[in-house]
Amino acid sequence: MRKTIHAGIGIVLFTCLFCSCTTYNIYSRNVVAGKNLISEKKYDDATVYLGQAARYNVDGAAFTYLAVAAYRQGKLHEALGYVTSAEKSPPDMLTSLRMYGYKALILIGLEDPGGTKALKEYTDRYEAFYPLESINDIKVMWRTGAVDLPRLAAIIEEQLTIHEQDLELYIYNNVGFYARDNREGAY
Repeated sequence: MRKTIHAGIGIVLFTCLFCSCTTYNIYSRNVVAGKNLISEKKYDDATVYLGQAARYNVDGAAFTYLAVAAYRQGKLHEALGYVTSAEKSPPDMLTSLRMYGYKALILIGLEDPGGTKALKEYTDRYEAFYPLESINDIKVMWRTGAVDLPRLAAIIEEQLTIHEQDLELYIYNNVGFYARDNREGAY
């Protein structure tokens, strides 16, 4: 009797572990595929992969990249819906700043009064993480209210790309900007 119960518990635990690993693998493959397709400007194909990943709702990454794809296609209301979903999802370390940047771009593009607040939120978060000098250009736009949307989008995209590349270097190789305090003798 005990052997049967122990075997049953073991099978249930193995099944749960196997299914959760498989689910995350499917999710992460779809997010990476979608991200790569966005960089190739294949937004419709990216949306298919990211939509499949978003069904698992592991974190906000899939919704964030869905918002990027919709924004770049000019579907601002759809993009705002994805940003709202990303905000409600568990945070993702790699894409959370991107979500704030695109939220600002989307709201400003929609001429929503919350756009300036979202831009301020992005600048505050970005400045705390990884301030390139170009943050000052965004601050000027925020302070004056004179936002040049194409220029703002280019600056934010550059900032986010560099931030995410350095964060990936740190996470996967323990090198780059974020590893600077982890080097030998830093303490």
